[in-house]
Amino acid sequence: MFDNIKDAMTFAKGERTAIIVLAAVILLIIAANFFVAKRPSNVNFYLHNLDSIMVLHESAISSQRSAISSQRSAVSSQRSAVSSQQSVVSKEEAYTSKVHQQKTNSQKSITNVHINSADTLELQSLPGIGSFFAKNIVSYREKLGGFIETNQLLEVYAFDSARLEMIESYLIIDTIETRKIKINHDDFKTILRHPYIEYEDVKKIVKYRESKGMITNWEKYLKVVGRDDIDKRLIWYLDF
Repeated sequence: MFDNIKDAMTFAKGERTAIIVLAAVILLIIAANFFVAKRPSNVNFYLHNLDSIMVLHESAISSQRSAISSQRSAVSSQRSAVSSQQSVVSKEEAYTSKVHQQKTNSQKSITNVHINSADTLELQSLPGIGSFFAKNIVSYREKLGGFIETNQLLEVYAFDSARLEMIESYLIIDTIETRKIKINHDDFKTILRHPYIEYEDVKKIVKYRESKGMITNWEKYLKVVGRDDIDKRLIWYLDF
């Protein structure tokens, strides 16, 4: 039996060659299948890389678009700022022109005012002077006894240099119209009303009059009061 099997497994030389060739073909087929099986993985790899490249490309395009949008927004903001600035300049020019026109018209219609005799209605004809300032000017003028210079208007309540500049060229001052204090005869309250005379000054004046007699001149007045900071304009309002 074993001899029969051995005889069956024994191949001739031609049969052995055929078997070897067949085996080689089978190996080639197996290798080819293996290679083909591996290719999809490589393709997937390349496809994956291609997807990543496309994502990066789209991201770059998106960033570029965002930068362009930002530049457009900046340009728009600059244009808006320039437009606003031009609008402000135009408004300022229009306002300046209006003020100049008003000033020109006012100069044509305003007449000069005697500051020491004008009533509130006359004072209100001056630019920038309404009823409030007109009343304040008259009230202070009464306490003062009249104005001897235009700068004294700055002593009026709420009056400022800008307003004085607006009306100064229209003012006429006549110092003859100022009311004087009879320093040797007026009573305590009358003397005290004057803005340039302080309470302690009046006490010394009355005391001197009662004890030593009359104050005859400005130098004597300064000695009686005994102050170095007296407003020198007061001399215009004293009658010795």
